[in-house]
Amino acid sequence: MATERLTLSVIKADVGGWVGHCTSHPDMLALAKEHLDKAVGRGLLADGQVLNVGDDVELIMTHYRGENDATIHEFAWNTFMDLTRLAKQLKLYGAGQDMLVDSFSGNVKGMGPGVAELSFVERQSEPVVIFMADKTSPGAWNLPLFRIFADPFNTAGLVIDPSMHRGFRFRVLDILENKEWILSCPEDMYDLLVLVGASGRYLIECVQRKRDNEVAAVASSQKLGLIAGRYVGKDDPVLIVRCQSGFPAVGEVLEPFAFPHLVEGWMRGSHHGPLMPVSFADARPIRFDGPPRVIAAGYQISDGKLLGPVDLFSDVAYDEARRKACEIATYMRRHGPFEPHRLGLHEMEYTTLPQVMAFIFEKSAIPRRGDLEEQLKARYPHLREVRVVEPGARDLDAIQKTIAREGAHYLEEVVPPGARIGLSGGKTLYYLITYLEPGRLTGLHLYPLTLTPILTMPGLTANALVGMMSTKYPDATAINLPSIPGLSQEEYERQMAANPELLKSYKEIWEVDFMLLGIGYLTGPLPGFRALATQELGLTAEDLAAKGVVGEINHTPINVEGEPLMDSEDPDLQALLRRVIAVKAPDLRERAQREDRTLIAVAGGLEKVAAIRACLKGRYFNVFITDAYTAQELLQS
Repeated sequence: MATERLTLSVIKADVGGWVGHCTSHPDMLALAKEHLDKAVGRGLLADGQVLNVGDDVELIMTHYRGENDATIHEFAWNTFMDLTRLAKQLKLYGAGQDMLVDSFSGNVKGMGPGVAELSFVERQSEPVVIFMADKTSPGAWNLPLFRIFADPFNTAGLVIDPSMHRGFRFRVLDILENKEWILSCPEDMYDLLVLVGASGRYLIECVQRKRDNEVAAVASSQKLGLIAGRYVGKDDPVLIVRCQSGFPAVGEVLEPFAFPHLVEGWMRGSHHGPLMPVSFADARPIRFDGPPRVIAAGYQISDGKLLGPVDLFSDVAYDEARRKACEIATYMRRHGPFEPHRLGLHEMEYTTLPQVMAFIFEKSAIPRRGDLEEQLKARYPHLREVRVVEPGARDLDAIQKTIAREGAHYLEEVVPPGARIGLSGGKTLYYLITYLEPGRLTGLHLYPLTLTPILTMPGLTANALVGMMSTKYPDATAINLPSIPGLSQEEYERQMAANPELLKSYKEIWEVDFMLLGIGYLTGPLPGFRALATQELGLTAEDLAAKGVVGEINHTPINVEGEPLMDSEDPDLQALLRRVIAVKAPDLRERAQREDRTLIAVAGGLEKVAAIRACLKGRYFNVFITDAYTAQELLQS
């Protein structure tokens, strides 16, 4: 097989820590070895070994199936799933935390485990070094890779070895915008440093020798926070580097780690700390769950077999690096929760900090974005007032709560004693009412803006919110009108005519001073027009989208141009609109133009952007309260 292309695959995952995060249980490693031995026995793998660094299990495999092979990746996935089951039996910490989905779908990339793979025809001698790190992120490899393959002060071979003198190419990934650069050194060195110096965003994924494009190094580039959208664990990357005979020597490859440079990760993935090179035995990050550790496993590959590992960082020459790392760790720890020990806010977006920030926003004044407010007013001149707030987190629930707080503050600023207020339905207005200060407003008259009978989430209907808001104000008058299934608006009004007092209250709905409105989107599980469509006709969000619906306001469906679908020829929409008993969109538009009426839309969240944009085009309100993320999206179109 000497002329066949061999593939070296290193696939790792944290599927359960033994005593917190510090190491891997022997039974876990034994089970992984059993899986690898069986795979070698049946010919799937040429060879396989298992190592660990901290609580990460590393599957080191050779085979002839090529990179990104579905069978190899499925084998690794199934191995980690079996390890997860064992971890749960042993009650290990964070069992299965890197396994972000429930089933395998062709490739473990994007599913949680970290992957580094490269293929090559074995040379006369094929030494490789596999670096495995714990309590850090893929950007930890940027500085060492630059020094190994671009810095002649580190790698003498760049100057004196003719096979390396032309230099190397670096493939750099922008993990936020999914862009890629190919930069050559030495000629593009300064450009390369512009990018890879920002190691939280730009990652060196691959290095190739320029003279023949032979792959010299491959790093894992998976960031769990970006995959999952939240903090689920540290990324704990792996790196494969080929050595000697046209590549840097083993000593040149190891030399950058004699300097314990600062990396992100450490405790809770939220701190900077030194990357400490350690022996296999010391790969147990314990102090403050760290400091971050890296091991180096040296192998000679011979006809697909892994001869090793040699524990390369067990060399006493790295004792000084370890001493320096401990000194740096102590210095950084003295900063406590302050930067630069703690990561900057942008880097903390995918840690647990946004959850804490949401609590803080509950207690404090909400930051507003005056720049976005002015831009929205210029874009939509019919708006008298715009308030844009920073929600502190991207998820819809946090956004709804933050804009609801601002809506409550605005209402308490502008509503005079004795005002008549109409309420639409929905979760955002529910939150708004919870934030109102009891007794702050006086003499209110509260009305439901819609009486459409919706059975989904009855606690969020207009009548329910009227009752809820009235409990805040002992002197308020709450008008709760019956919601009668099966009637059209005309039939409902005829029934109201039998009771003059009810009819009077019903007609007053259209003449309230303030209307509080939510904006519905198609996929939201809320008591809106989509819920009515499902309840009455079994229609889905996809069905409504096919009929031109992009959103709704007070149970009126709206198209992408912001027009109400009142005159639609679609029989389903006609049937549903006959069931809507509410102040409909045309009535809202007319009242929003009146100086003596205030129609307040409180809506936000990236999921709702299309619906909000349509309602802004339709001019159904004259006051708009939203979040900064939504405002930015609205202004981009």
